Amino acid sequence: MRGGSFETMQTHRTPDVALWDQYRALREQWTHEDMLVGQRITWLILAEGLLFNAYMALGSKAMGVLTLAFPFFGIVVAALIGVGVFTALRASEQVRLEYARSGLADLCPLAPEVHLARRGRWAPKALPFVFGALWALALLAQLGS
Repeated sequence: MRGGSFETMQTHRTPDVALWDQYRALREQWTHEDMLVGQRITWLILAEGLLFNAYMALGSKAMGVLTLAFPFFGIVVAALIGVGVFTALRASEQVRLEYARSGLADLCPLAPEVHLARRGRWAPKALPFVFGALWALALLAQLGS
């Protein structure tokens, strides 16, 4: 206080900083969901690889229930991890929509262009179905023999 008047305190939070904070929060959330997709695809490949390896190692030695259990379990694993992948992809899409609604596109792009991002999602979307189909073929082969 100088000469009986109060000085206005300046804050470090300006609208520009607030916009960048919002951008960083959305970017962090989007990155988190993207990493979840990657982790779940890694789980899928590892789990299915181990199951296929064990199934093939047993080969004709597998009897009865095991010949049906491996393909059934492989389908269940592909379905459950697939649900997790699609959930994370949907969450990242919601973050992208929130980003578009917020008007931050002029500040900085959140992710690659939409058409590029869609192509990048083909593999995580397809792999659970590919593994499920392989196991379904194995199951059909066992039922047919």
